[in-house]
Amino acid sequence: MTKVNFTFKAALLSALFWIIESLIHQLFFSDGRFEIIPPEANELWMRVVIVILVICFGIYADFQTKILLKKEEEKRLIFKATVCSSQHIVNNLLNQMQFFRMKADEHNVFNSEVIELYDQSLLEGQRLMELLSNVDDLTVQNIRMSVSPKESNTSPDLST
Repeated sequence: MTKVNFTFKAALLSALFWIIESLIHQLFFSDGRFEIIPPEANELWMRVVIVILVICFGIYADFQTKILLKKEEEKRLIFKATVCSSQHIVNNLLNQMQFFRMKADEHNVFNSEVIELYDQSLLEGQRLMELLSNVDDLTVQNIRMSVSPKESNTSPDLST
């Protein structure tokens, strides 16, 4: 969400309203003279109230937008901290799995297909953590899409 200055837009809208209201008053209710400030107190009072209400709404909208932007930034920071913590945990796990792989290589207890699948799993875990940590637009869909499983048929048959 980007910052929008609603107070400024409300002020412009109020000025436009005042000018259009003056034109309408000139065309339909006046003797042909254009008056920015109406001579009747009732007309002036109504315009001032409308202008104040529109500008107050712009100020309120700016205030609410600022609160939403702050909450959104806080959400983003929490997400990034969570991802960094998760990445630390997963990296520790991947390092432990690398140690397991070295021990398995020393004893030659797994066939090459299993070792290849194991290596692919390690790389896939690293890749998914990188994708998750690079999500910038924090929506549920974007987060899920960053780590959604891709269609692949590379799993070897381990039944033998």
